Amino acid sequence: MKRLIFNIVLFLVVITCPWWVSVIFGLFILYYLKSYNELIIFGLVMDIYYGNFSQNFSILEYKFTLIFLILIVSSFFIKKRLRF
Repeated sequence: MKRLIFNIVLFLVVITCPWWVSVIFGLFILYYLKSYNELIIFGLVMDIYYGNFSQNFSILEYKFTLIFLILIVSSFFIKKRLRF
């Protein structure tokens, strides 16, 4: 139930707030929950919502997805060191 509420709230934050508020809220959720892999999907939503895609494929067009993917992978290592 907690994950569903966070999904709805994060979707509303992505749609209504600036990108930096969404990233900070995503970081908060990533710290609060044990594994929040849905953040990659919200990264794709943010790329579609804020991005301007061109005809050429470039990995830099998916910057929010890459940011959230790096944060998820690094959170596994950081959480091991933070928890006692």
